[in-house]
Amino acid sequence: MKNIITTLLLATTISFANAQVKTPAPSPSSTVKQSIGLSDVTVEYSRPSANDRKIFGSLVPMDQIWRTGANGSTDITFGSDATFNGVKVAAGKYALYTIPSTPEWEIILYKDTEQWGAPKELKEDMVAVRTKVRPERGGTNFQTFNIGFEDLKTDKANLTLTWETTTVKVPIFMDSRKQVLESIKTTLAKKDAKGSDYHQAASYYFQEKIDMKKALNYSEKASKLEPDTFYMLKLQSEIEAASGKNKRAIETAKKSLELAKKANNDDYVKINTDNIDKWSNTKYKATN
Repeated sequence: MKNIITTLLLATTISFANAQVKTPAPSPSSTVKQSIGLSDVTVEYSRPSANDRKIFGSLVPMDQIWRTGANGSTDITFGSDATFNGVKVAAGKYALYTIPSTPEWEIILYKDTEQWGAPKELKEDMVAVRTKVRPERGGTNFQTFNIGFEDLKTDKANLTLTWETTTVKVPIFMDSRKQVLESIKTTLAKKDAKGSDYHQAASYYFQEKIDMKKALNYSEKASKLEPDTFYMLKLQSEIEAASGKNKRAIETAKKSLELAKKANNDDYVKINTDNIDKWSNTKYKATN
């Protein structure tokens, strides 16, 4: 009997020790990852909600260091060297702190990411970046704090902090051009370089307005290696038009148009049709 009681007590003790009540987090964690250029920027943070409370100047005091979220520090990781609102920052992980203020917000990247919340005082040797941006106010009232990325380009984007009616945008630039040009050079130097490789190179040179002569050369090689490819001819026609070769551009676009029709690709049919109409317009010819 004694052994039975002892066993029951032991089982009860283990049961209580292992018991875990799980409830939803009031400020759930979130991770947002964005490719910029050839690298990634990742933000890990917790998302508090207003719940009908006034945020800035009340729940989040003005002119004081804010953890920029809830719970532990908000962390931002750069996959490669970048510029953060024009300030150079090395690849790595940083805590993201802010000091909200009426005219400007101070944005801080901090090397110590092990803090719970925001430190009372910052150690200057731990500050990687300290910069200021002017907030935007008005419009939609966001009940839940959000960090995201907007205005994406091939090598830059805006990191956005949004809550209540306030939005703060911090420009991030990742210099990928050197890497891309080196990749193009290495790839096209190979004997087995494909038409798609030349097409990609032409597209990059054209979109980034680097060298129109090279862009056209690459595009022509792409079409030669993979003839009768409507999307390659469409790009070639646009580069020809941008280079002032309107007559050639129209002829190339007509070839692309016919091939797009055969492929039942309505998008490219419309693009080519619109381009031909535009390039045939006397006003366009006069200004190009």
